[in-house]
Amino acid sequence: MKTNKQNKGQIAIIVLLASAIILTLGLSASKTAITDTKVDTDEELLKEAFNTAESAINNYLTDSNKTNYTTEGSGANIVATQIGGNNIKEISSEGVVSANTNQLFWLVNHNENGDIGSTYYGGSSSYFKIEADNSNVALKIDYFYIDGSDYKVDRFGCYTGTDLTNFVGFTFNCNNNISTSGKNSLLVSVTPLGGSSKIKISGDSEFPVQGEEIMSTSITDSGVKTQIKTRYVYQFPSFMLDAITARGGVE
Repeated sequence: MKTNKQNKGQIAIIVLLASAIILTLGLSASKTAITDTKVDTDEELLKEAFNTAESAINNYLTDSNKTNYTTEGSGANIVATQIGGNNIKEISSEGVVSANTNQLFWLVNHNENGDIGSTYYGGSSSYFKIEADNSNVALKIDYFYIDGSDYKVDRFGCYTGTDLTNFVGFTFNCNNNISTSGKNSLLVSVTPLGGSSKIKISGDSEFPVQGEEIMSTSITDSGVKTQIKTRYVYQFPSFMLDAITARGGVE
């Protein structure tokens, strides 16, 4: 009888241990399922907030008076800042400009309808210079301007480091000034070669408005917040970059 009681006690202990293990595994699986559900929910809310912020930007571009945007479950507001103007004498690219990609800097104002205006950068003794933050790239610079009634372009090549002095036709350091004397300046197109780099233009006069930097901040009803910042600048048709008669080749 004693043996039977001992066996029954051992069986009871085994059953309790097994039950505890099963319960632990069950709770663990339940916790994992709850966590996965929360992650999926968070991702959906982040996606919703991002889509709302993006839609707010599109809505603003369609009607620039609308800086507030609401949709079911979320809303966003827009803060737009002009790029250039306001006595700004230095403008940088939004980020790194990829190799062989044009970065545009406008030297003339634009009218409300987007057409080119007639207020040109600088005056008879103005200048500008182009700089790159990567010392291992060269820059191709196309400077578009009006000479009398003719549209022209001067093409320059400059290097950013002494190791690039062997580039054929690249005759000066990018820190050198480019004169606008006697010209109605329109546009500078800068193309990094041999690598990617941030690009900056600076000078002694105010640069015209290039476009807008738009910040969209959205928040869902559940409190998830997202911000998107982008730039919308006046564009120049790429096929026209080579259509204007050059005064010469690379100088």
